[in-house]
Amino acid sequence: MRKWNTARVCGLYQILMSTVFLLAVSPKGYLNISETKFAVFAALTALFLAAFLPFWLRERKSLPRRDRDVFPFLILGFWAWSLLSALCSSWTKIAVLGGPRLDGMATLTLYCLMLLALRKGGGESKWVLRAAAAAALLYCAVALLQFLDRNPLGLFPGEYRWSGRQTVYNGAFLSFTGNADLSASVLGIGFALFWSRALKKKEWLYLLPAAACLGVLAVSEVRGGLLAAGAGFLLCLPAQLDARKTVKLCLYAALGIGLLASLVLLWFLPAGGTAGELRGLLRGEAADSFGSGRIYIWRNVWDLVKERPLLGGGPDTLGERGLFFTRLLPDGSLLRRDIDSAHCEYLNILVNQGFPALLLYLASLGTTLVRAFRSASPAAVSLRAAMVTYLLGAVFGISMPANTAFLWLCWGVLEGALAREEPREEASAERERSI
Repeated sequence: MRKWNTARVCGLYQILMSTVFLLAVSPKGYLNISETKFAVFAALTALFLAAFLPFWLRERKSLPRRDRDVFPFLILGFWAWSLLSALCSSWTKIAVLGGPRLDGMATLTLYCLMLLALRKGGGESKWVLRAAAAAALLYCAVALLQFLDRNPLGLFPGEYRWSGRQTVYNGAFLSFTGNADLSASVLGIGFALFWSRALKKKEWLYLLPAAACLGVLAVSEVRGGLLAAGAGFLLCLPAQLDARKTVKLCLYAALGIGLLASLVLLWFLPAGGTAGELRGLLRGEAADSFGSGRIYIWRNVWDLVKERPLLGGGPDTLGERGLFFTRLLPDGSLLRRDIDSAHCEYLNILVNQGFPALLLYLASLGTTLVRAFRSASPAAVSLRAAMVTYLLGAVFGISMPANTAFLWLCWGVLEGALAREEPREEASAERERSI
């Protein structure tokens, strides 16, 4: 029997996150889905860190090291500035423990520790992908049954069903994640992971879970998630192809020309629905109702950003700052809801933790993705596609452990894969110089 080490501990954690965490629900279903997801994430991550630490202490001298690597300083800087924001907040308890979105410093600390641990001992494993594919198919099967107005596992309370979304009840809930917007970002990550793996390694069976994720995403009608999945596919496909650099540049040029042509058509041709909203944005005619009310939310949140530009209100404290919106329901009643998320993850960091935190976060992501796009390894190809897809959807998305934990999981595994690849490249370059 093989001895346990950091790599095996990280692999087990990845499998548990891809299966147990993804599919975790309580007997109450959607009534406490957010709390259940957070509890499972916190428990799995705490156990992982406790198991990882002794192996890392024993192996740390043999683990790959990087000279002048700024990534740890950037991510720890992001964490430290967020902590400062929490300590200086008028709602320190909420900022530390988390508010309605369970996205406070406690959650952020788990994200950062998970990332740094996976960076030291992580890496892609075929068993993780196989387990994730099986869990994704089950996830999609439950969603498809819900589309048929079934209630598998009793996730919907009482007589509520998928067909009653936004009419019988406010919101939309789907599969094992709950909120349909959160489900869309999880499905986008799954779609990107599986299509990129299938094309890179010619493992065509992964097209099955990829197609299932995309199909559920399409039927769910979450426009932001579907747009992110399509844009992520187009952005990552040329870099993945085993072709000459000039061919890849031509493909990117074709994408740029296609995008420009689409914008020209939107400018001149009348359109309705999502296309009509995009046309209005191009012409500077942004109505508050655009993006299911996101323009209204963004405008009001930006006013709050200007009040506390450096430290924000504290992690997960937007709900304490007095914003709300109203919506007229089909029965004629008026719904009033507090705004506790900016519905844009970057704006959410900005209003809650300030400009420096957002800059450090983006710089951390940038250093990882730049290195990842220079790599041709299967791990880098699939994980960068998953991260790009999530980050595109984050422009319209909501940050909660149920979906954001998967971004940090992919991020940590990608960093771990790159850490193992770069020493080999340096050794090869050194041999070439000696020859």
